[in-house]
Amino acid sequence: MSTHIELIVDEPIPGHYCWVLLKQESPDQNPVPVDYAAGPMPTYTAAMMAGIAALERRAEAHAAQDGPNTLH
Repeated sequence: MSTHIELIVDEPIPGHYCWVLLKQESPDQNPVPVDYAAGPMPTYTAAMMAGIAALERRAEAHAAQDGPNTLH
């Protein structure tokens, strides 16, 4: 079973953009936040880039836990 992580950028107040990473492990489970912006950002692009950076950090940490890929 795979885990899906989705990046959402929201504008709860005009000119204030926040990102959140949501994890959903199965179709019958509601998504749960796993990381989010510490505060609002001034543009959608800034929030998206910060969310992508957080997603990449999660991927790198996950890869480091799994160890190097080897072929047998």
